[in-house]
Amino acid sequence: MRWMRNRKRWNTTEVMKVFLFEFATCVGCDDDSIAAEGLSMFKSLYDGFSSFSEVLTTLQPEVLFALQDVPATVPSSTSTRSWEENFVELSREADFSLIIAPEDDFLLYTLTKKLKSYNLGSKPAGVAIASDKWLTYQAIKRRANTPKTSLKPLDPPFLIKPRVSCGGTGIALLNDASKIPEGHIAQEYVKGKNLSVSLLVGDEVNVLSVNEQIVENFTYRGAVVPYAGNAGVVAEVIEEAVKAVEAINGLFGYVGVDIVLAEQPYVVDVNPRITTSATLFSRVYSINLAELLVRNYEGKTIPEIKPKRRVRLVKVEAKEANFIKAGSCGLRMEVVGQ
Repeated sequence: MRWMRNRKRWNTTEVMKVFLFEFATCVGCDDDSIAAEGLSMFKSLYDGFSSFSEVLTTLQPEVLFALQDVPATVPSSTSTRSWEENFVELSREADFSLIIAPEDDFLLYTLTKKLKSYNLGSKPAGVAIASDKWLTYQAIKRRANTPKTSLKPLDPPFLIKPRVSCGGTGIALLNDASKIPEGHIAQEYVKGKNLSVSLLVGDEVNVLSVNEQIVENFTYRGAVVPYAGNAGVVAEVIEEAVKAVEAINGLFGYVGVDIVLAEQPYVVDVNPRITTSATLFSRVYSINLAELLVRNYEGKTIPEIKPKRRVRLVKVEAKEANFIKAGSCGLRMEVVGQ
């Protein structure tokens, strides 16, 4: 794969500036569960970028109050400008930008189009397709193994999903041929193990990690990184994920592919952004994901990485959290096997 041939090459005598924007953290979120996930991704990337660059970002004062583990060096917003105005201005000041935002209401797509600096993530065209589950199905169905999907009812039982959503929001299992709500799709129900594949898409597609997802009632509750499966099965999972990503033009940088592993792997979603599993990569693989994102953008070789340990991340009540807290919810991180 060849992308963006006229990419910026960094002059190492200059101080790099990176605009990092995670929506729940930089704007605010009423859902503590989502806020905790957002903060975990923000903090991981902030720590990574700040080790070699100046990070431009801004947090709303109420978010600083609600989110207890914000890095102390991150400034809160004292500007009278709206967050949208701050977004454009900080993007313009930066050399590179990275957005983490939900696909809901095409928010990630809209923000990606507003960037004024080099984007370390996917192009708007790729985000638009991957944000819409029907368009994703149309793009990958002839290339990757994916459940049968329709705008009309399927033979029950089957799932209904909002066309544009993330995190399992709005998914339900139907046991009769009910009418599909407007803005939803019907999808064949495949029962199996929930996995995800974290890829770095650039001149080549590099595999960062295969992860086990903890899912309850179709809602994301955490992950175990990496997935400890049979090597042959893991290879099949990776193959389907790569085929899906290669079928969608415009994907770039970090891309997460959700897989249900039954008698064979089924691609069920493509996320054109950082996913929560990436929070664990520094501890599991001893890598700086932020640095790899820049290397990928510049077309440099991505080194092979191997796990040093397995780590579990789960959503818990704030009082049980040992990693991130956001209001009533938190994240607990623990090494598997200890």
